[in-house]
Amino acid sequence: MRITTNMMTNNYLTSLNGSLEKQSTLQQQIADGKAIHKPSDDPIKTIRSLRFNSNLAINEQYTQNVNDSLSWMNTTDSAMSDLSSIMIRMKELTVGADGTKPIDSLNTIASEIDGLIEQAISIGNTKIGDRYVFSGQMDKTEPLKRTTVTDPVTGKVQDVVVYNGDINKISMQIKQGGINPSNDSINLTGVDVFGPLKTIAGSTSPVLDVFNQLIALKEELAKPNPDLTYVSNTGLANIDSIHAKQLQQQTQIGTRMSTYEMAKSMLENNKTTITTDLAANEDLNIPAALIDFKTAENVYQSALAVGAKILPQSLVDFLR
Repeated sequence: MRITTNMMTNNYLTSLNGSLEKQSTLQQQIADGKAIHKPSDDPIKTIRSLRFNSNLAINEQYTQNVNDSLSWMNTTDSAMSDLSSIMIRMKELTVGADGTKPIDSLNTIASEIDGLIEQAISIGNTKIGDRYVFSGQMDKTEPLKRTTVTDPVTGKVQDVVVYNGDINKISMQIKQGGINPSNDSINLTGVDVFGPLKTIAGSTSPVLDVFNQLIALKEELAKPNPDLTYVSNTGLANIDSIHAKQLQQQTQIGTRMSTYEMAKSMLENNKTTITTDLAANEDLNIPAALIDFKTAENVYQSALAVGAKILPQSLVDFLR
């Protein structure tokens, strides 16, 4: 085969360009410490990186869900603790409402119980951000409202607390698989804490029976001649029953919080593992890359020196 000057020149320039391209690739890798910049650099490692990044994104979303869930449950647990303190104080007042007290003192106890009822309603309307904790899935709606309703038949006016939320649970996915709201719920509804719901004449919304019982106790103590037998028996028994139910609901939230704390710890460990695997797959071996870059640079300089000798002389050479 006849070798022409143009063939020698083209082959030389192709090799020279390849050497320069290798330097450029190594320089880019050294600059950011990553061995992969496009799929063609290493198809197998590229597939692994895509898988690791996908798993990392999913893990981060689960972690965010766990943090949001714990924030919601911590707020709920704090509210339930406050409610427990209110019920304890109501019990103390009810126990103290005996026959040794004058009517004025019993009426004063009624006023304090009424104030505690207002505090309980305020706690029932606890918010986290702009969402109501005890509204179920209707978390943009204020759940509890104290009002009076009039029976259209008897004309009797009744002091009640209506419920405007729903009974649906809120769940957040923290692992692969389906969500079971009954097992994975992070909230308590107003019905869980203050229910059951009752329908009464004259009210367009259902009322909460816990407040019916507490208001009935308050109204009895506010009378000119209170029935202290009702107060010490029915009233006190109602408070004990309400408190026991609320403590049970708080215990369920506390148990679930422990489960989510464990899930958070596992997700944080998963993040560390995935990040380590991703780094091992993508990160550049800097010492080896520096040696390769220096070698490529020397090859390039040698090629320039050789090219100066093998390329034919040009008009410029003759003009010197």
